[in-house]
Amino acid sequence: MFATPQGEIKRIFVTAQGAGLVDFAVIPHLDNENHPDASSANAEQWAARLPVPVYAIDDQTAITVVDGTVAVVSEASWKLFTP
Repeated sequence: MFATPQGEIKRIFVTAQGAGLVDFAVIPHLDNENHPDASSANAEQWAARLPVPVYAIDDQTAITVVDGTVAVVSEASWKLFTP
């Protein structure tokens, strides 16, 4: 169960192995009104379940990786959660 402005909702938490190109996870649409389950509070709960760093990013944020160096490019908000 996760809290939203409309009340609690039940979602299945899905993780994927990915292509193995990076050693972090991403939670997109942070605090987007069209994705109420992607709230900051829920992102923190989801990130706590993962054994890797997790970037929660809004729709004005991108992540770049160049030669192993991660950089966040953002005009808005994002959060990094570490295990």
